[in-house]
Amino acid sequence: MESTSRTPICPVPYGIALAGMVLFSACSSTEGEIEVVPSTGRESVTAHASEVDGFSFEVSPPDTVSLKWSGEGSAVITDIYVFIGQEIQEGDTLFQLLEDIHTVEMDRLSMELDMTSAMLPSDSLLRQKVDSLALLLDSLLTSGNILQLSPVNGTATGLFIEADQRIRPGNAVLELSVASSELFHVFPPHDCTLNLWPSGGTGVRFVEERAGYAVYSGELMAIEAQFSELVAVPRFAVYESELESYMITTGQDTIPVLRVGEKDNNIVIVLPSEPLTSELLTWAEK
Repeated sequence: MESTSRTPICPVPYGIALAGMVLFSACSSTEGEIEVVPSTGRESVTAHASEVDGFSFEVSPPDTVSLKWSGEGSAVITDIYVFIGQEIQEGDTLFQLLEDIHTVEMDRLSMELDMTSAMLPSDSLLRQKVDSLALLLDSLLTSGNILQLSPVNGTATGLFIEADQRIRPGNAVLELSVASSELFHVFPPHDCTLNLWPSGGTGVRFVEERAGYAVYSGELMAIEAQFSELVAVPRFAVYESELESYMITTGQDTIPVLRVGEKDNNIVIVLPSEPLTSELLTWAEK
C-alpha cells in the first residue's frame, strides 16, 4: 500500500548524529527555573495525573513513506548525500541545509563586524569586540548547517530536492520504500485526540502521521514504553510560559511537558520530561 502522506524528519546540529531525538530536558529548582507565583485571592489545590490506556500497536506491511522538512522556517539545501535506488539505514545522513534564520543572523553579524573593524584605526579599544564578533560568526557558520537523518531503513525511490533549492516546512524531500517489520502503526484510544505525536526517544522514531494513526520505527517494546509515559491531567494543571508548557508538583518541582492531545471533560494528554512522583499543584479561586 502506497501512502501519499508526508513525514517530518528531525533537524540535527552539524557533526552530531543522534540515535533518537530528545524532546526536552527536565528543570530543577535551580537558577533559571520557571516559577509560578499565585495571585492574591487564590488558594493551592492538588490535581491527579492518570495513565493513558488504550493505545494499540500493529506491525505495518511493506509500505512507502514520504519524508518532509519539518523545521520552523525556510532553508536552503547545501548538500545531498542520497540518490534514488540507494539502500538507506536508520540514522544515515540524507542531506544538509542552512536555515534562513541563521543566514539573517550571520548577515547581521558580518555587517556589524565590518563596521567595527573600520573604526579600529581610530579606536584600538574595539579590538576585543572585533575578535568576539569574529568568533561568534565562525560559530554560526559551523552550527548553522543542519544534517537531516533518516528515521527508518529503506530504499530511496524518489528525491524531490536539489542543491541550492529553498524548501519550506512541509515540503517533501525524499520517498522511501520500507520493508515489513520495519514499521509499526500506533492507534490512539477512542476517547483521545492526538494533535502532536511524540517524536521518539531511545530506540523509537516517529516516521509519519496518517489519518487516525501514526507510523513509528523501532522495537515494539520501546514504542509501547514511549506511549506508556503519557499521562492525562486537568487542563488547569498545565501552565504556559512563552513557548513552553510545564506542571508544578506538590514537592515544588517544575516539570516541563509536551502537550500532545486532549480528552473530554477538559483533560489534556502530556508527555512529562520525567516520571511524576507526586500530585500536581495548582491554584483555584477562594
